[in-house]
Amino acid sequence: MGIYFNPGNEGFASDVNSDIYVDKTGLIKHMNKSLGKAQRCIAVSHARRFGKSQAAGMLEAYYSLGCDSKELFAPFEIAREPDFLVHLNKYHVIHLDVSSFEGTYRDDIVFGIKKILHDDIKKSVPDIMALEYPIATILNDIYEKTKCQFVIIIDEWDCVVRNYPDKPEVVHGYLQFLHDLFKSKEAKSFLALAYITGIMPIKKIKNESALNNFREYTMLNSKQLTPYFGFTEDEVRELCHRFSMDFEAVRTWYNGYLINGIHMYNPNSVCNAMLDHSLEPYWRNTSSFETINDLITLNFDGLKEDVLHLLSGCKVGIKTITFGNDLSAIHSKDDALTCIDTSWIFRV
Repeated sequence: MGIYFNPGNEGFASDVNSDIYVDKTGLIKHMNKSLGKAQRCIAVSHARRFGKSQAAGMLEAYYSLGCDSKELFAPFEIAREPDFLVHLNKYHVIHLDVSSFEGTYRDDIVFGIKKILHDDIKKSVPDIMALEYPIATILNDIYEKTKCQFVIIIDEWDCVVRNYPDKPEVVHGYLQFLHDLFKSKEAKSFLALAYITGIMPIKKIKNESALNNFREYTMLNSKQLTPYFGFTEDEVRELCHRFSMDFEAVRTWYNGYLINGIHMYNPNSVCNAMLDHSLEPYWRNTSSFETINDLITLNFDGLKEDVLHLLSGCKVGIKTITFGNDLSAIHSKDDALTCIDTSWIFRV
């Protein structure tokens, strides 16, 4: 059992044993349907604190060869699926949080990821190929030796794209690394499933094509995955009953999104409200005000007035299609408002 390669299930066990755990294991049945198929690359771009990382830990616990999770999943929805045992703990799993490498490796982030991963794999596969080989070549060699495919999970995949706008060579090198993992010729053999998360959609990253084979599930349209990121109204109602909270008050505070016809609540805010027995803007501390302040000062075509309308509870129309997923290239009020919404500052 490693940290990044074939990890254990301790993270998911911790979530399950928390004071509040809402069963989202139904997500796994959708992932199982994609295993080994052309549609095996999944990208989830949702707001911060909406359960993306928790879902990643759940998938890690389910697929990883490094643990036995049968009893852990037994009480939950996925255990009632006919293929529950077929895929349980049957894959090599790589799970990375890209943001955790930034502080140490900075401009050498790809080298850092590759080295740490290589060292971790070597604990289980001593005859691993040398670090100098491309990552796809190394993983394919492991696949050929073990006849076991990989499930690759990446949290915060977009942090390099967001945080290095002035260093295109760093972004390009990182996207090339992702290309090797997900689109190389070798990946067609060793990759069973890819699951990546971020706050930005993956479209329109200039001329790069590293991720254009991913199926996207966004805050605007998460399709059949909608109920698995955030809390549904029924789930919040049940929690309110359990913790003796007034549902109508909780709905007034935290009912922030209507996604594919389903009212979805921010789980971080709801959980804190239940545990504290207090309605507060818990989500406001999840991002920096500097991001939004810089955009407001641009004041594109009455941007400040629209922001004030939003703060007062009014609605403002936004054409999100013009936003190019580049936080350093804001050219209109629609771009700025889309970027502000991506930063999730105004949501409680």
